[in-house]
Amino acid sequence: MKDVEYVEAMLSTEYETEHSNEIPYPKLDEVIGGTTFEYLAGRVEGETPNGSKSREGHDYLWFKYDRKSILSHRFIAAITLEKWIPRDFDVDHINHNPSDNRPINLRIVTRRDNAGNRRTALLSELADLKAVSLALKERKPAIKPEPKPEPLPVSVSPPPDVSFDEPVPQTIYTGETKPATHGGKWHKTKVGSWHLIFD
Repeated sequence: MKDVEYVEAMLSTEYETEHSNEIPYPKLDEVIGGTTFEYLAGRVEGETPNGSKSREGHDYLWFKYDRKSILSHRFIAAITLEKWIPRDFDVDHINHNPSDNRPINLRIVTRRDNAGNRRTALLSELADLKAVSLALKERKPAIKPEPKPEPLPVSVSPPPDVSFDEPVPQTIYTGETKPATHGGKWHKTKVGSWHLIFD
């Protein structure tokens, strides 16, 4: 079986896009519609180094969408294939520069095959990159996720029925006490709560 056929067969099955302990990927259409990127150049607005580098010292790049941190090369590959890549597959950089996320520089491989530099399927063999780019330009923007509600403003003036001229009621203790573990004593109040007081 050719490498491209192998990867195509895997992509046609049901697969996990993240491990159970990871934040799930949002819908791909949402990310495409809510993210500014240059597909053929392989650049995503707001991407930053994720802290990992290649042997040659090039940075792997990622960006944040909602609560999910997404590697730029996995996003570009997902756009190309119109679905998120299986979690156990790698998106490899042909020129060994993980900062170069142009779709023409990416290929899909299994972890084992990536380590051995075997069984590769170029994105350009799996999809027509120019057609994907044109489709992106023609597509309507997806609905962005609802923004989180703004916190209500904090009122600096008291409500009209509250007066600060009245004395604050004092806490009344019952006289019952018990020692605290790290010093001080617990004092029981008339309402049944316990207050820790350091003498």
